[in-house]
Amino acid sequence: MLKIPYYKPSIPKDWNLILADSIKSGWLTTGPIVNEFEHQLSKVLGFKNTIAVNSCTGALHLALAAKGFGKGDKFIVPTFTFVASVSCGEFLGMEPILIDCAKNNFHININDIEKHLKQDSSIKAIIPVHFAGYQVNMEDIFNLAEKYNIFVLEDAAHLIGHQSPKNKFRYNNYAQAYSFYANKNITTLGEGGALTTDDEEFALRVRRLSLHGITKDGWDRYAGGKWEYDVLDLGFKYNMPDIAASFGLWQLSKMDIWQNRRKEIAKQYLNGLMNINGVILPDIDITDSALHLFILRFELKKWKISRNEIIDKLIEMGISIAVHYKPIHLFTYYQKKYGYAYGDFPEAEKLYNSTISLPFYPDLKNNEINYIINVISSLAKKYTAQ
Repeated sequence: MLKIPYYKPSIPKDWNLILADSIKSGWLTTGPIVNEFEHQLSKVLGFKNTIAVNSCTGALHLALAAKGFGKGDKFIVPTFTFVASVSCGEFLGMEPILIDCAKNNFHININDIEKHLKQDSSIKAIIPVHFAGYQVNMEDIFNLAEKYNIFVLEDAAHLIGHQSPKNKFRYNNYAQAYSFYANKNITTLGEGGALTTDDEEFALRVRRLSLHGITKDGWDRYAGGKWEYDVLDLGFKYNMPDIAASFGLWQLSKMDIWQNRRKEIAKQYLNGLMNINGVILPDIDITDSALHLFILRFELKKWKISRNEIIDKLIEMGISIAVHYKPIHLFTYYQKKYGYAYGDFPEAEKLYNSTISLPFYPDLKNNEINYIINVISSLAKKYTAQ
C-alpha cells in the first residue's frame, strides 16, 4: 500500500540559491526583493501594478478598504467558496449577499446576480471566485458591473498559472487577488498573496494601507537615509517580507515547467478514471485552466456508500484527499448572523456533498497516480450497482 499525501510542496535542493540574497543583505522584511517579485508578477499577469502582501485574504480586504466601502454597503459573493472571500468584506462592516452555483457548475450563477442588482442599490461590489483554476465567464460579470457601476474584485486565489488571466474586456473598475499559500501552484514560503490592478491611484492607496497607512516602508526609511514619514490612513499590517519573495521568485521561475506537469497529471487522471461507474469527471479544458485542483464528483445514487464513506475508504488505502468547499451558508457563524439554513442553496450543497479533491501537484509520481486510479476503480466495482 502506498502513502500519498494530499499535497507536497516543491522544495529546492539548495536553499542557498534562493534565500542567499535576502539573508546576506541583512534585510529580511519588505525591500528590493519584494519589489523584484512584484515586477516579475506584473509581467506574468499583464498588469501595471502588483502589490505583494502576506495573504490573499489581505489582498481582498485591502482592495475593498481602498475603495472606501464600509457599513451599509453590500457585496455579492458565491456561497461555494473559502471563507476569506466573504470575511474580507465583513471586516469593514459590509454585508455579504450569497449566491448559489449555476446548475452542475462550480461557478456563481450569473443570472441570480442581476436579480439582486436590480433590487438593491447598496450593492457596491462583486467577488467572483475562479474555483479550482477554472476561469469564471468574466465577460458577463463585467457587463453587469458596467451596467450597475459596481466594483469587481476577482478572487483569483486558484488562478495563478493560467495563461491569460488578464481582463480582456477593458472594464477598469476592478482588481484581482492572488494566493501564494502553501498548497497553491506557487508559494512564498507557505503564506503570501498579491493584488493586481491597472489603476495607479488605487494601487498607491492599497500599498499604503498594507503597511499601517504610512508613506514610506522600512527600506525607504532606513536604506535611503531619509527617515521621516507620515501616516495618511488607518492601515493594516499585510506586507510581504523579502525572504518570502525570494522563495516566490524561484517558484515563479519554475511555474511553466510545473504547469506542464499538472497538464500531464490531469490527462492521466482523465484517461484513467474515464468510464468508471458512478464517477463524474471535471469538464475542463486543460489548456485554458490554472489546474489548481482536480475535482472528482460521485453520482451518489449509483453508490451504496456515502461520499464521506468513500473518503474513509481512500484514507484507509493511504490516499489523502480534501473537500473544496463546504458552502459558507452551512457554517454556524453565518447561520446565526444571517439566518441561513441547509437547503437555501441547493446547487452548492449538491456539489459539496458529492465531490472530493484528489492529490494534484508536480511531484506526484506516475505510479502514485496509477495507484489512485486503481483504488477508485476498485471501490466503484465494489460499492456501485453494476
